[in-house]
Amino acid sequence: MDSKYYATWEEYLAEHPELEGKPAQAIAPKIEKYEDVLFTFIMDLVL
Repeated sequence: MDSKYYATWEEYLAEHPELEGKPAQAIAPKIEKYEDVLFTFIMDLVL
């Protein structure tokens, strides 16, 4: 999917080299939480 706002974890890491060397298992849950909150917010707006 080509989106300005959506990226996979691998794409996000490629765009943010400053995260290199930090454990993905420590960062990924935070990003996933933000994705879930954003998705819920958008669904609330739609419904």
